[in-house]
Amino acid sequence: MSTLKSAAWLLLLLATGFESYAGMIVKGVWERRHEGKISLYRIEHGRLIEISTSVPDGGNRFGFYFEPKEEGFFVIGIDPAASQLSKYTFYAKKNDQLDITVNDSTFVLNGKSSKENAEIARWHDFVQPVEWKAVYFNRARSIYSDFFPLLEEKAKAAAAYRAGKTGNKTFDAVFEQFRRYEMQRLALIFLSTPRTAHPKTSDLSTFYKNMRLADWSADAGILRFPFAPNVMMATARTEARLKGDDNFELVKLIPLVTNDTLKGEVVLESENMLRSYLGFQESDKKYGQYIVTADQKLRRTAITEKLAKAAAKSGAPAINFSYPDVTGKMTSLSDFKGKVVLVDVWATWCGPCKAELPALKQLEQELHGPDIVFMGVSVDVEKDKQKWLDFVKTENLKGVQLFASGWSEIAKYYEIKGIPRFMVFDKQGNIVSTDAPRPSSPELKLLLQNEMKK
Repeated sequence: MSTLKSAAWLLLLLATGFESYAGMIVKGVWERRHEGKISLYRIEHGRLIEISTSVPDGGNRFGFYFEPKEEGFFVIGIDPAASQLSKYTFYAKKNDQLDITVNDSTFVLNGKSSKENAEIARWHDFVQPVEWKAVYFNRARSIYSDFFPLLEEKAKAAAAYRAGKTGNKTFDAVFEQFRRYEMQRLALIFLSTPRTAHPKTSDLSTFYKNMRLADWSADAGILRFPFAPNVMMATARTEARLKGDDNFELVKLIPLVTNDTLKGEVVLESENMLRSYLGFQESDKKYGQYIVTADQKLRRTAITEKLAKAAAKSGAPAINFSYPDVTGKMTSLSDFKGKVVLVDVWATWCGPCKAELPALKQLEQELHGPDIVFMGVSVDVEKDKQKWLDFVKTENLKGVQLFASGWSEIAKYYEIKGIPRFMVFDKQGNIVSTDAPRPSSPELKLLLQNEMKK
């Protein structure tokens, strides 16, 4: 269905007799910030696929009418499909309605709702304190010392949680698994989002220590839920971290997945995150055998085409930038023409940035030589400059370390809206990639070695 300009169409549909339609009506009010549209997503292979958008009217009312192919979960939200911010999961079946108000921190149901969505809303009320601290990190300002006790309290209560029977055997059979999945998804989001303090492995609470990928990898049922491939990979990384393996690779995950379809899905999730065609070629050699279904092969072709097109566009001249180093000396990207340059844009407050440091240090040690420069550019603000200097010293960061004093020119030049961001420039001072793989991915080493040979 095309974008809906207002809720008027829905009112007309309701007035003419809803029973004559075989689909579902979704309507409501979106009081939270939005960028001019609300999206409706179906869940396909655990990923969100946008199927329609609605432009809220002056009263922030929105609406959809859609015909689900089969009953199951769907998502309403804003922002890109890959983001887990401002996304809410509901249940769809024919001849049904959903009326919600999304407020500043949660959602509420309006009027009469299906028993399935009433149960989902009751569960969401229960788990919302965990969601708030895990997902809305910029507003909740939570750290592990206050989040972990809440998570453990809610996990214990969830074990005794009793959902009401809806009379829908299909829904009732899967809802318990959905609740377990959602608790795990939220817990994993907490570990991957920026915080002012981040836990060491020894700080992880019991809930994390009990996570097992094997609990989800025996059949493809997990793909009914949003962000499933991402959750599987994050679960595997957490398991590996608890075993002391911080450099987790896909080759270690595949044997843990027993279902053939799921093996293909985690490969596709990994390849969706690739930043170079070179990396795709390497992945194809190792994991191409796991892409078994016709649909997986079709989706993989789209990934191949995207990376191939990006490779064809690389080679443009770099936009120069200059910042002071740890001694105050102004240093520019252009100072290093004749060398391959890896730029790491990061900050001391960024947990994912700091998580990459062990792999980055190892990579620097392995590739150290006259043909390559490792450059760190901190976007810490000016008042935290001493904190940055202390961190560089304490962590014994090598290479060239520069201080950008906030989101300055480098962020504008290279459209950096999130960190860590890695960029690679060739010996001629041209762009290889402005969104390169992270050091924890073998793809980055492959990319750098390829450039160093030229």
